[in-house]
Amino acid sequence: MTSNLIDKLKAEGWTQQFTASGARLQEALENYRMLGFEVKTIPIGELGCEDCTICFEDESDASVMIFTRPTGKPPDVDLAD
Repeated sequence: MTSNLIDKLKAEGWTQQFTASGARLQEALENYRMLGFEVKTIPIGELGCEDCTICFEDESDASVMIFTRPTGKPPDVDLAD
């Protein structure tokens, strides 16, 4: 089951990636931006989808769902390497 928010984001061209927090979150955000993606994060508690958040109920950190969409800009790295 998806929430209305997730459906709305997908309709706007966003792709749901994964849930992360802490250092892993920062690494993922940097990598997606470096690859030329626009990045949006939504705290999992705001997704309005119990199936999406049940695994994180007891987490004390600020887990977020990462969404990306292409910016149309070339990546900041040479992908040929």
